[in-house]
Amino acid sequence: MLRCRDIAHEADAYLDGELSSLMRLRVRLHLSMCHGCSAFMEQMRTTRRLVKAEAQASDSDDAKIDDILSAFHTKK
Repeated sequence: MLRCRDIAHEADAYLDGELSSLMRLRVRLHLSMCHGCSAFMEQMRTTRRLVKAEAQASDSDDAKIDDILSAFHTKK
């Protein structure tokens, strides 16, 4: 059986879908029995979701700024 340390080490690969079927099953088994690791994995998911949303918002903001600057320079 995997230890909590193993889960922490494999968390990114698990969330990225990079583990073998057997290792993924072992991680799921551990998560089903360990509330601490389940909470940790949920925190990882939340962090990834927030970082992705922030990156998309930043890209969108950069595009808006570029549009505004372009419009400003065009009107000169």
